Amino acid sequence: MTKITKSMITSFSKFKSAWEKDAGKPENTIMYYVIAALNIEKDPKLADAMMTVLVSKRDCMEDGGSPSGLKLGRSAKYFIGQFKKNKNIARSYVGGTYKNEYKFSKSNLTMTVVKKQEHGKGLKIFIDSGGKDLNTPVQLRSNSSGQWKLTEYSSICTGVRKTVEEEGDF
Repeated sequence: MTKITKSMITSFSKFKSAWEKDAGKPENTIMYYVIAALNIEKDPKLADAMMTVLVSKRDCMEDGGSPSGLKLGRSAKYFIGQFKKNKNIARSYVGGTYKNEYKFSKSNLTMTVVKKQEHGKGLKIFIDSGGKDLNTPVQLRSNSSGQWKLTEYSSICTGVRKTVEEEGDF
């Protein structure tokens, strides 16, 4: 197991330059995706722009109004909707659990990598979620610049357990 710790970032330029420094390690790209997902609560357009930096260009479309020059394509944009519907999904990867009402520290976001395995031309990395019984798989590949990009990340936006408080409210 490996723990990745970062702080919350809410500026596109800071996000992009921080990721570019850290993009040589695949688990860092997953953490930055979670940081982007956490931004959905307050600024979905910012989150979309952040995510375009982290995913394959095949998952994006050109957009002159975006700071990255891209916006997420239809399937990648679907994930933003899932994170919007349930803010606890993103929180579950950085310290939030169904037992602590998905509370997390913005200055101490901690993601746990449970397992890494080679998968085709890339890697499959499993991360822990404080709201799921099973670890979450994410697939990545390194691009020609040596930056790790997400190639299959649909499992990251799947639902999480209700909080203990919500379970007791029936």
